[in-house]
Amino acid sequence: MRRKAIAALGEYLFYAATQLDDDKASKVWVISDQAVETLLSSMGVYEDEIVRFYACKTIENITAQSESAGNSLATVAT
Repeated sequence: MRRKAIAALGEYLFYAATQLDDDKASKVWVISDQAVETLLSSMGVYEDEIVRFYACKTIENITAQSESAGNSLATVAT
């Protein structure tokens, strides 16, 4: 269940990141701090290897796609 949940969150966050750098970006697509914290906590030592991989890959994809979303990932305090 956790694998599917983190995969779904990753897909949603990636899609949101594709919308953020558009000139007419809606505030609906802002990536919340809570979503980022969930993603980062999924990379914990006690998580399943696949869950950690999905979380890491999501971060990689988001930062490659969107400068503003990448900045939000880099500045969230955990």
